[in-house]
Amino acid sequence: MLSVLLLLGLPAQAVDKAPDITSLTYEIIRKGSSIGTHTVSFGPEKSGTILVDITAKIRVKLVFITLFRLDHNAHEEWHNGRLVKMDSFTRENSKTKEVEVRVSDGQYIVNTIKGVIKVPDNIAPSSFTMPDFWISSGTKDFTLLDTLSGNLHESRLYYEGRRNHLMNDQAYDTRYYQIIDLKTGELSHEFWVDDAGYLVEANIMTHKGEKLTYRQIEPEDI
Repeated sequence: MLSVLLLLGLPAQAVDKAPDITSLTYEIIRKGSSIGTHTVSFGPEKSGTILVDITAKIRVKLVFITLFRLDHNAHEEWHNGRLVKMDSFTRENSKTKEVEVRVSDGQYIVNTIKGVIKVPDNIAPSSFTMPDFWISSGTKDFTLLDTLSGNLHESRLYYEGRRNHLMNDQAYDTRYYQIIDLKTGELSHEFWVDDAGYLVEANIMTHKGEKLTYRQIEPEDI
C-alpha cells in the first residue's frame, strides 16, 4: 500500500555545523491525517565530526486494523562536511531493508540486499543532512541516495526564493526549494527552510501521485 511513499526518503535539515538544536521532531501527514513521526538527533561535534541519528515510525490504520507499518532507524557520520559512514535499517510490514555506506579509496561504496555498488561523489542522502545543501541561489545537480533502499536518483535542486509560509496558523519567513527528478522531469520534493537551516515543513511526492507532508512539531505535541 504505502511501500512507495517513502521511496525518496525522509527529510531532515542540512548541518553546516553542530546545530544549536540537538533534536528535531516532525509529524508525518497523509491525506490530512497524522500517520507517524520522524525525529532527527544531532550529537556534539568532535574534531570536525557530526553524528546524526534518525528515527521514523509510521502506522496507517483502518478502524482498529493496521494496514501498514514502517519503522526506520539510521545513523550517519559527517567529517569536515563529508559523509563518511551511514547505516540504515527499515522494517516495512514484515520485510526488512538495510543500507550501508562506507568510503573506500575516496569513493562511496553502498551495500544493500541487491549487492554492492560504487556511487558518484556528489551523492546526498535522502535525510538531507548534507552540509551546505541549501543553496542561496540558482540550481544544483546531485545524486539522491534513498536511505531506505539504496536506490539512486539523478536530481536537481532549485532555490525558488523567499516565501512567507503559513503553518499551524503561524507565519514563517522561509527559503523555498524544489527538487526535480531528472529521469522523470517531475517534482519530487518541496522544502520550506528557515535562515538557521532548519526544515520547517516539507512535501514528498510519490510515484503514485500521493503526497506526504512533514511538519515540525514540539516533542510534547506527539
